[in-house]
Amino acid sequence: MNKENNMKRRKWSKIIWVYAWWTMFALLWGIGYMYLVLGPLPETKNLWDFLFGKIYLFGLLRIGLIIGGIVAILFMLVDVFLINKRQIFGMHKVRVRMLALLIILVFVTTIHYLLEKTIDLI
Repeated sequence: MNKENNMKRRKWSKIIWVYAWWTMFALLWGIGYMYLVLGPLPETKNLWDFLFGKIYLFGLLRIGLIIGGIVAILFMLVDVFLINKRQIFGMHKVRVRMLALLIILVFVTTIHYLLEKTIDLI
């Protein structure tokens, strides 16, 4: 009985670690997208530029993490309901997950762009 419980714990801990890694990738890609939108950090020449740089970093991290969180949640849903149901194994599963994460990121960033620039809601 104890060996069965250890196997179940190992299986669940592996699943949690895998989703933690994919969530980290999604958050980093969300921050990367916001870096592409905002551009590089401006040079600091005086106190006002320094304060503007801190506000820039705050916005970069805040909005980037929000977008990355949305991508991570959507990725987990797609992974549980679509990718895991197809019984894909090995490196092919990693490629399929990476492609799904990129497609979801493009979808979320397109919606963000449309809401911010075109419709002017954000």
